Amino acid sequence: MNQSTMKNIYPSRRELEILHEICNGFTAKEIGNKLYISQGTVETHKRNLILKFDARNTVDLAVKAVRSGIC
Repeated sequence: MNQSTMKNIYPSRRELEILHEICNGFTAKEIGNKLYISQGTVETHKRNLILKFDARNTVDLAVKAVRSGIC
Protein backbone atom coordinates (compact mmCIF):
# COMPACT_ATOMS: atom_id res chain seq x y z
CA MET A 1 0.00 0.00 0.00
CA ASN A 2 1.54 3.28 -1.02
CA GLN A 3 1.22 6.74 0.50
CA SER A 4 -1.38 7.96 -2.02
CA THR A 5 -3.64 5.02 -1.16
CA MET A 6 -3.23 5.63 2.57
CA LYS A 7 -4.46 9.23 2.25
CA ASN A 8 -7.86 7.91 1.14
CA ILE A 9 -8.33 5.63 4.13
CA TYR A 10 -10.15 7.10 7.10
CA PRO A 11 -11.33 4.29 9.36
CA SER A 12 -13.54 5.31 12.23
CA ARG A 13 -12.54 4.70 15.84
CA ARG A 14 -14.83 1.67 15.98
CA GLU A 15 -13.48 0.31 12.70
CA LEU A 16 -9.95 0.59 14.11
CA GLU A 17 -11.02 -1.32 17.22
CA ILE A 18 -12.45 -4.06 15.05
CA LEU A 19 -9.42 -4.07 12.76
CA HIS A 20 -7.10 -4.59 15.71
CA GLU A 21 -9.20 -7.52 16.88
CA ILE A 22 -9.15 -9.00 13.36
CA CYS A 23 -5.36 -8.67 13.31
CA ASN A 24 -5.27 -10.50 16.65
CA GLY A 25 -7.12 -13.43 15.08
CA PHE A 26 -10.56 -13.03 16.62
CA THR A 27 -13.71 -14.05 14.74
CA ALA A 28 -16.63 -11.71 14.12
CA LYS A 29 -18.62 -13.48 16.83
CA GLU A 30 -15.76 -13.13 19.35
CA ILE A 31 -15.26 -9.46 18.43
CA GLY A 32 -18.98 -8.80 18.82
CA ASN A 33 -19.03 -10.39 22.25
CA LYS A 34 -15.93 -8.48 23.34
CA LEU A 35 -17.19 -5.08 22.10
CA TYR A 36 -20.86 -5.68 23.03
CA ILE A 37 -22.12 -5.39 19.46
CA SER A 38 -23.80 -7.91 17.18
CA GLN A 39 -21.89 -10.19 14.86
CA GLY A 40 -23.75 -8.53 11.97
CA THR A 41 -22.45 -5.11 13.01
CA VAL A 42 -18.91 -6.49 13.10
CA GLU A 43 -19.40 -7.93 9.60
CA THR A 44 -20.64 -4.54 8.36
CA HIS A 45 -17.59 -2.77 9.77
CA LYS A 46 -15.37 -5.47 8.29
CA ARG A 47 -16.94 -4.98 4.83
CA ASN A 48 -16.40 -1.22 5.11
CA LEU A 49 -12.76 -1.77 6.09
CA ILE A 50 -12.22 -4.12 3.16
CA LEU A 51 -13.54 -1.40 0.85
CA LYS A 52 -11.46 1.35 2.46
CA PHE A 53 -8.28 -0.73 2.26
CA ASP A 54 -9.11 -2.04 -1.22
CA ALA A 55 -8.60 -5.53 0.19
CA ARG A 56 -9.76 -8.77 -1.45
CA ASN A 57 -10.78 -10.47 1.80
CA THR A 58 -10.22 -10.42 5.55
CA VAL A 59 -6.74 -11.92 5.32
CA ASP A 60 -5.69 -9.32 2.75
CA LEU A 61 -7.17 -6.63 5.02
CA ALA A 62 -5.08 -7.83 7.97
CA VAL A 63 -1.92 -8.04 5.85
CA LYS A 64 -2.43 -4.50 4.54
CA ALA A 65 -3.12 -3.19 8.05
CA VAL A 66 0.06 -4.80 9.38
CA ARG A 67 2.17 -3.56 6.46
CA SER A 68 0.85 -0.03 6.89
CA GLY A 69 1.62 -0.06 10.62
CA ILE A 70 -1.99 0.15 11.78
CA CYS A 71 -1.87 -3.27 13.47
